[in-house]
Amino acid sequence: MSSFFRDLLESVGLRKRQPPKIGLRPHREVNVPLGIDAAYERVLDAFVRTLGANVYLNDRVAHVIEAGFGLVNAERVRASLESHGVTTTVHIEAQYRAGVATPPSSRSVDALADALQR
Repeated sequence: MSSFFRDLLESVGLRKRQPPKIGLRPHREVNVPLGIDAAYERVLDAFVRTLGANVYLNDRVAHVIEAGFGLVNAERVRASLESHGVTTTVHIEAQYRAGVATPPSSRSVDALADALQR
């Protein structure tokens, strides 16, 4: 259906407008009771052991890890760490290739967050 007809049907009330889904990638935040260096090692270990991921970005200075899954890397997961003294907040976010519909949740994000909370 072309955008003209879609807009026409929405304007006369025969079709509902879809809410925008911009910036709604699956994500979670986890607080880890470790310093940033120890937390970084724990996140890196969880990527490899728990998820079996291929780590593509391992930036210890910026405290960012990015990993992909499978042969085509349809889903990539990015973890960035933020220090708060004796605790560290880990921001976990799923990223998808252009043109791929973004699902409302990610099993990889949930599995990594669950592994870090143990």
